[in-house]
Amino acid sequence: MGYWYKNGNSNLSDGFMPPKLLHDAFYRALQDFPILAGHMKTDNYSRMYVDVNKDDLNMPVYTDTTCDMDYSDMEKIGFNLTKVPIDIYGTYGVPVPSKLSNGKIKPANIRILRFKNNSGVLVYSSILHCVTDGYGYVHFMNRWAEVARWMQQQQQQSNDVDNKMQLTEHEYIHDRAIPNGLRSNKTTALSASTVNSILNDSNVISRWIAGLSPEKRGWLIKKREKGNDSTICFFHIPSKRIEDLRSSVQKHAPLDVKYTINDILTTYLGIVVAQAKQNAKASKESKSHAAAISKLFGRRNDETPAEFDVLININMRSHVNHPDTKNYMGNMLIGKSTGFPYDLIRKETTGEVLAPLAQKIHELASEPHGEYYAQRGFLLDNRPDNLAYNKFFGRKGKKGMLITSNHSRFAHYEVDFGSGAPAIVRHLPLTVGTYAYIMPTNPKLGGYEVELKLTPDEMDSVIQNTNWMNLVDSYERCS
Repeated sequence: MGYWYKNGNSNLSDGFMPPKLLHDAFYRALQDFPILAGHMKTDNYSRMYVDVNKDDLNMPVYTDTTCDMDYSDMEKIGFNLTKVPIDIYGTYGVPVPSKLSNGKIKPANIRILRFKNNSGVLVYSSILHCVTDGYGYVHFMNRWAEVARWMQQQQQQSNDVDNKMQLTEHEYIHDRAIPNGLRSNKTTALSASTVNSILNDSNVISRWIAGLSPEKRGWLIKKREKGNDSTICFFHIPSKRIEDLRSSVQKHAPLDVKYTINDILTTYLGIVVAQAKQNAKASKESKSHAAAISKLFGRRNDETPAEFDVLININMRSHVNHPDTKNYMGNMLIGKSTGFPYDLIRKETTGEVLAPLAQKIHELASEPHGEYYAQRGFLLDNRPDNLAYNKFFGRKGKKGMLITSNHSRFAHYEVDFGSGAPAIVRHLPLTVGTYAYIMPTNPKLGGYEVELKLTPDEMDSVIQNTNWMNLVDSYERCS
């Protein structure tokens, strides 16, 4: 995640985001998140875990550099993270060594870039998703910022010992016993269809992948990602437009249901991406000689399935009955998908058409998933070869799936190191496949920012989609 800070001080003083302050605050905050200094390992059953050894810490990569670009240059190109003059691609969200980590997987990587004349600062932070989810990530970033403000206050009041502010202590839980305990509390067996949806058949490849070290697994994922032809686009959606759309869909909802903005945005994204994939596929086939020959003889290749799958990431903290989950900083996400029928996707995207699809997303997000979480975890813990296989090849039978993640509820714009809140926060999707992030925007701007990753042809189709672009007031495309 990239946090961009603009120096609004006319004299561009060195007091803006001081290097030593950020550095010292980071390592103080790390004391509350020791898991970020652990080693990625696998046990005898090929299950990956983080080992924190105080006598052999795996300290994060932390760099602070300057460049010849002015902050205004980044403003002109829309804060495009692919254009920054440092290799932030060296910090991955998947378990893979970066160029600066001496061959080791680092749970956390920090890259700080200072622009010309101290006109602004980019703080780019990457933390492994297997170590923490967005919930824990934002807690760490805000803790780092909180410690920086406290240290700054201590410096300013160095002579006033009696009135020095004490650093507020918080409870951050990293003990895997919480999710593992929930997993062991399974009461009923998973149905055959659920097992089939999670597990692939064990085979030579899955067992080989599971037997690899975490570093080699990560290397495979990195190689797969580099071969993935994709482009990223940022769409800004004003609050009023999405609220008007929500109201039009709400008219067709069941009486006891109130759709959220997330329900509506996720639904609309699912439709738009499904349409884009169909259009890109049709365009490609129209230029294909093999497809033309098959059509001539009345044959059709790769029939379109009845449904398009949309997966949402669900934070299990609000779905399980455990008093410590709100303070648990590990990964408590599960991904669950639902199918959008193509006969609805092909229709005009009116409120009436959107409503039954929004209902599917709403129910998926609202269901009590505690039992499923426990059973799924138990199942995958006992089939690490399958888990490793899915990480590399994707979920079984889910080709064309849109994976969505909602960060709009997280306090990204509260990450203030003492020099003001970030001007903009952007994620750089490095995930394999088709992905959409729903991000908050600067409170002064309002609305939402959708970060969408597709193939270039699919993105062309999205940008040409009149209904979608009527919802958007601006967009920026990254190569």
